[in-house]
Amino acid sequence: MTITPKLRSWFWATALLFMAVGNVFVLWESRVPAGKGYFDFANFYAAGTLVHRGQGAEIYNPAAQWKVQQEFSSEVTMRRTPLRYMRPPFEALLFSLFATWPYPKALLLWTCLKLALLSTIPLLMVRGRVWRESFPPWATVFLVLGTFPAFMDLLMGQDAILLAFLFAICFRQLEKNNDMGAGVTLGLALIKFQLAIPLFLVLWIAGRKRILPGFVASASVLVAVSAALVGWRGLLKYPGYLLALNQSKGVGIVPEYHMTLRGLLSLFAGLSSYPGPIQWLLALVAITATVYTGLMWRKAGYDFLAEGFGLASIVAIVTSFYASDYDLLLLIIPLLAMRTRPENASKADRVTRSLEAAGLLLLLLTPLYWLLRVQLHAESLMTLPLLALGVALARRLSQARESE
Repeated sequence: MTITPKLRSWFWATALLFMAVGNVFVLWESRVPAGKGYFDFANFYAAGTLVHRGQGAEIYNPAAQWKVQQEFSSEVTMRRTPLRYMRPPFEALLFSLFATWPYPKALLLWTCLKLALLSTIPLLMVRGRVWRESFPPWATVFLVLGTFPAFMDLLMGQDAILLAFLFAICFRQLEKNNDMGAGVTLGLALIKFQLAIPLFLVLWIAGRKRILPGFVASASVLVAVSAALVGWRGLLKYPGYLLALNQSKGVGIVPEYHMTLRGLLSLFAGLSSYPGPIQWLLALVAITATVYTGLMWRKAGYDFLAEGFGLASIVAIVTSFYASDYDLLLLIIPLLAMRTRPENASKADRVTRSLEAAGLLLLLLTPLYWLLRVQLHAESLMTLPLLALGVALARRLSQARESE
């Protein structure tokens, strides 16, 4: 039987639908422990509660965090220390809005908001006759909900969906040549600065110079808001707070659990949670990869926005100090954008297509995530298909440059 693009699309839609049903089932079964404060939303809610009570300066104080978390998660017996709040101060202002409700209701509202944002991402990215003819519109939501990163974000109560939504808006602004707006949006994405800053640098190196004033303006406002919440002294201590967490044991920052080069090295070399001098080598790799991606994208041209954006996102993830499985949700943005332009596939050589297929298959294979997370405790192995996909996108950009 001839496998047409439409048949292939329906096959993936069906597979993702089944995975989405399984994800929804697990989420439903986890609703009771989630409402008791077992998962990551507890640290966001605690920080928001401190801000709501006018104690913003204490959001990084472990004693204050623990005291607040005990008010709504006293039944959680597996923890003897607080879940640490690690985001910049300004994001706690968002969670202060949810702190006006009891914890279970706040978690439900946060989840509903994220589901709304999650459903909006495909609508932002998918447009045009090509998509409508080869893929059912309703399947775009399942394409996202059926992925493991989206599932883990919803389960843990994390904020990766919010970040992906901001990245999607940034992509749309770049597509419309509104670089200033893209910079403003990317500044808001500093909730995870380790991912937003590399993307900004790649875009700037790639020639999108007007992104700079928008990014600086947005970032400046957020810095001022952060200083108002925790004070300038508290803001200056924030980097040291993060470094101290990486040197501490039992706070959840384990390199092997992260989809990064650092995690991969830690897994194979048996390095400690804070490898020390190896960080200088990884920093050099990060700088080199960022500059190289920007220059390659600049030579390929703006017509390859999806490929450049995807490669920049992968570089940001794998060279980051830490990036969890739910952060891979960012890749849905360039992948959805590329899906509307199937003519690109015919321009790629066999090696590129093979790398893409292998990387995407492994990244979408939910049972593999469970095996690495539950049985092997080696989620950092997912860095390998990420690298394969990154190489494929780099080859696309390189071939686009050579074809000119």
